[in-house]
Amino acid sequence: MKKFITLLALVCAAMIVVPTADAQQTKVKKDKVVKYAEKKPQTRAWGEGTHFNESTARNIAEMQARAALSAKMESAVYQMLEEAVVDKTQYVSNGNSAAALAESTTDRKSQTSTITSQVLRNTPVVKTSIYYLDSKQYKVYVCIEFQGSIDDLYNKFAENISNIKTSNGEPRYEIHQEEARKVFTATLKQ
Repeated sequence: MKKFITLLALVCAAMIVVPTADAQQTKVKKDKVVKYAEKKPQTRAWGEGTHFNESTARNIAEMQARAALSAKMESAVYQMLEEAVVDKTQYVSNGNSAAALAESTTDRKSQTSTITSQVLRNTPVVKTSIYYLDSKQYKVYVCIEFQGSIDDLYNKFAENISNIKTSNGEPRYEIHQEEARKVFTATLKQ
């Protein structure tokens, strides 16, 4: 039995290590939806879904696209908050500045997610491709796009950030507009 297991392990290792003669490279073509999204990566994102039900495949693709666009936007907004926005509550000390700073960072991440979901809530699907595969599944590609320019996008985020209030009703953040716009735009273009 021990010899059989050793022999099986050697055969498996040989199959992994030894390349087969049939190994060929095939260039994969990008779908037209992916190409379309890549033309304006700052305000567009694409997703792909495969499922036996077409609407489920579409929903999966839309969720992927929204997650990709949200991640991109959250990164830009968080960078903007870090570099060009003053958190007025950060300077209010209760004696434990390390804990206050950690809480401020956690709040900032949470607020970034909330603001991003508010701004991108109704972002429409602008392009779709649907394929019916041999496996009897639907493969759907979708592209979503923020409707407006990068400046419009920045203005929406800046407005949402300005609307965040402290517990006493004062604006929580002070935005240095020029610097914030530069940071936001530069982060989106990365």
